[in-house]
Amino acid sequence: MTVFGLDTNVVLRLFVDDDPRQRAAALKFGEGLGRDYFAFITLFGLLELDWALRSQYGFNRKHVALAIDRLLHTRGLVVENHTLVVKALRLVEKSNADLADAMIASRSLEEGCQSTKTFDVKATRKIPGMELLA
Repeated sequence: MTVFGLDTNVVLRLFVDDDPRQRAAALKFGEGLGRDYFAFITLFGLLELDWALRSQYGFNRKHVALAIDRLLHTRGLVVENHTLVVKALRLVEKSNADLADAMIASRSLEEGCQSTKTFDVKATRKIPGMELLA
């Protein structure tokens, strides 16, 4: 079956209606997912989606996490490193951590790192595996 990569701007239109023509096209494309074709979203795309929804559309972290969780459960939609995204979303939901920080720490731990060094004091309080570099 055919697989298409999805750019962030297509995924974004599933959650916002700032361009009715693009939203209609994105929703129509979504109708064929899992039936006629599959679609793939990269980790980079998810991070860009997080940034766009929060900075451009006023979503808070919890609402972005809910949006991404919906993507994880969409028929025919494949999310890169699904397990990592689930782990990161749990951290966001549990501690209101930044999604990018949660992904960085979770991925580093997956690779066997003892911790992730950072200068971000808030991240060290919210995310297991993040340690302040002093």
